[in-house]
Amino acid sequence: MKRILVCIGLTFILVACSNKFEDNTTNSDKNASTQISENKTLKINKLDVQNEELQATLNNIQTDYNYKKEQVEYYQQLINDLIKGYSDAQLKDLAIKLWDYELEINGITVPANGIVEIQENAIEISLIQRQSDYPILPTEIFIQGKISGDYIDHLKVNSNPSETYVTDGTVVTGIHHKFVDVEKGSTISFTITEELKKRLGLETTQILINKK
Repeated sequence: MKRILVCIGLTFILVACSNKFEDNTTNSDKNASTQISENKTLKINKLDVQNEELQATLNNIQTDYNYKKEQVEYYQQLINDLIKGYSDAQLKDLAIKLWDYELEINGITVPANGIVEIQENAIEISLIQRQSDYPILPTEIFIQGKISGDYIDHLKVNSNPSETYVTDGTVVTGIHHKFVDVEKGSTISFTITEELKKRLGLETTQILINKK
């Protein structure tokens, strides 16, 4: 009889322990599920905030673009109205002012007399063509402001450079003739066209570089 009672008691204890373990497991699963759900909600909320910020930024960019576009159209129409009474010669003079030419030796602008003194052993001749960032004139008029033909043909070097290369940007292009290991006391000379001379405001078409 005692053995039966002991067995029954052990059975109750095992059942109780089993139920407690199941309850703990269930609670643990519920807590994990709740945590996952909360994490997902936080991530979604964060993404929603980021999306709203990006949309606001996009709207600001679009508004700014529309405003600037309206400005460009307004000023373009204003310019068109102003030049209606211009003669062909006046339009060409205006177009010429929208194109700029620079002649440099080692980054230094060639003076009016065309004589440059250089101490460096390497000498680089650069002819640069720069057009306006904003071609306010109609294309067919604007293009008339360029120097005739190809600008690189308006410069002729009288001796062979060590290297010749071209730089090409959106509004600025250039041709560069480089001489290396130039001996002291030597002279490098080159010529430019009369048209380029006038564009540069020089007094001569003969340019002399004296290595000191």
